Formats: sequence, C-alpha cells, structure tokens
Amino acid sequence: MNKLHNYDIPPVPSVRLTAGLYALGKLASAGLTFVLLSLLMLFFPQQGGIPEGWPISVPYAIYAYGLPAALVADALLRVLRSGSHLLAWPIFAAAGFGAGVWLAAEQGAEMLPWGLGGIAGLLLFRAAQLFVERYPLMMPVFALFIPLLCLLLL
Repeated sequence: MNKLHNYDIPPVPSVRLTAGLYALGKLASAGLTFVLLSLLMLFFPQQGGIPEGWPISVPYAIYAYGLPAALVADALLRVLRSGSHLLAWPIFAAAGFGAGVWLAAEQGAEMLPWGLGGIAGLLLFRAAQLFVERYPLMMPVFALFIPLLCLLLL
C-alpha cells in the first residue's frame, strides 16, 4: 500500500481561474460605474440616450474608453510591481485623463473638460473596483444583470 503524506502545500489557483476572476472583476467594476453614472444622468436632459453636452452615450464612454484605460492602469501597476493602494489612485487618475483626451480627440470635443471628466470617471471606476473586490459575490450581478437591466429600462 502507498502511504499518503500530508504535506502543507497550498493549492495554487489555475491561470484560467485567475484570469477569469480578473475579467469578471473588471466587468463588474464597469457595470457598477455604468449604473452609478446612469443614475446621475437621469437628472440631466438627454436626447436619443445621449446626455446633453456629451459627444457619446454613457455606456459607450465607460466600456469603450474607461475599461481600456483601467486595463492600462492595471498594467502600469503590474509593471511597477506596486501593491500600494495609494499609488493606484494617481495612476488611475493619469489613465483617466488619457481616456478623456482620447475620447475628446476621437469625438471632436474639448480636451480639458473631457480630460478632467475622464479623471473623475476612472476614479469612480477604481472605487467601484475596490467595492467589487470587497464583495465578490456581487461580481456576477454588476458584471451582467444590473447593466443589462439598465440598458433595457433606459
């Protein structure tokens, strides 16, 4: 008979599981940001689903510009090998400014106001990411169900 040795070897999560949870966390953060901005934009006039004064709709701004900027900010944090939460805020602010300028350049809007709006949007994205990481059972809800419900209702 073979003897089983009880070694204290911690289980290592698979790469697929880690990547999947990362992607789900990012989508949940984008979904929570979308919900919060959509609730805020209910108090402003809209025309065709686009808030007045905005060059694009809220979901397009978050998923097409904010999400890639958040991925770039995460990549910068990974390259810097920083686990500090204090360093993450300025990096997300810089990435948000870049996303706002990118949006303004593509949509023909003014650079500075949209750069500042990008900072606010990506800092909200970072706060949503911290919330989602704190409550992981909410990830599927904010990644899929709540944003789809918002899109149906708006």
